[in-house]
Amino acid sequence: MLLNEFPRLWFPPLTYYRADGSLDFDRMEQMLARVHPHCQGVLVPGSTGDGWILPEAEQEAIVRRFLKGFSFGRFRMFLGALKPTAADTKTAVARWCELLREVSGEAEDAGAMAALGVDGFVICAPNGVRDPAAQEAALAEVLELGLPMAFYQLPQVTGVLVEPALVAALAERYPNLILGKDSGGGDELAKSRLLSRRLMLLRGAEGDPTAMLRGEGAVYDGLLLSTVNCFPAEYDALLAGTGSFGAFGEVIAETFAAAGAAPVSNAFSDANRAMDHVLYHGKKTLERPAPLCIGGRPLPMELVALAYGAMERRGLVPETGYGE
Repeated sequence: MLLNEFPRLWFPPLTYYRADGSLDFDRMEQMLARVHPHCQGVLVPGSTGDGWILPEAEQEAIVRRFLKGFSFGRFRMFLGALKPTAADTKTAVARWCELLREVSGEAEDAGAMAALGVDGFVICAPNGVRDPAAQEAALAEVLELGLPMAFYQLPQVTGVLVEPALVAALAERYPNLILGKDSGGGDELAKSRLLSRRLMLLRGAEGDPTAMLRGEGAVYDGLLLSTVNCFPAEYDALLAGTGSFGAFGEVIAETFAAAGAAPVSNAFSDANRAMDHVLYHGKKTLERPAPLCIGGRPLPMELVALAYGAMERRGLVPETGYGE
């Protein structure tokens, strides 16, 4: 397994909104200050932050905010270019590179990335393309850009799986393919063992990851998952071998199951927003207004109440929330 000097823990941050639908960066910074001591790697824009449905102007505003840094410090970054075609992906990468050069004042993409702590761009297979040769050609077209890339196995969005052997062949041809994220549900990329000497491998939120991170069964180098928004210290301890998935994993499973029934944004965003609301307000959660989703729409208080109950039963509701 390869760590490539990267953090082992990454997450796609929540996006926060005001009642008029505008972005609430003050609220975002409060959450990020809580996460930063335990996790310094972010994927923006990502699923949990509504990155797939946010207008480009809002996506750019969020990336600019992360590039600027925060009062407590900076994050290492991967920038999302999760688009349905190779042409769209290349356009997204070019847009981010232009922004990085502007913000950094550097003339070259590599210099701009290094100056701002951007490690690469996250790409996925073209949507709906099942032919391996066509998948390979599309991914190769993007990798030919020569910039550091991470491949995201994301069938929930693309509708397809890419075989591990194909990813391994691309990693052999393109040394700028440096990282893999597997949310395929079956851990195909990692269990194949074809990539362990080529890529740093990160796992998503598909159940208890403990056995796959430690001991003889370890096939992953780290995690990239939405629930770090809510449980950064717990995941940090899990990776260090001093904590267990246990209670907070049960809360995640209950809340995600409920959020998936009728999402306002998407299940990743809604479930994390509900759990974060409990952590923000603590014992006063049910007295406070519902958190706001994209467009200023309120999250159903039923979901917040469910998250509160799941956390209370396991002793995870703080007496005083981090925002009170």
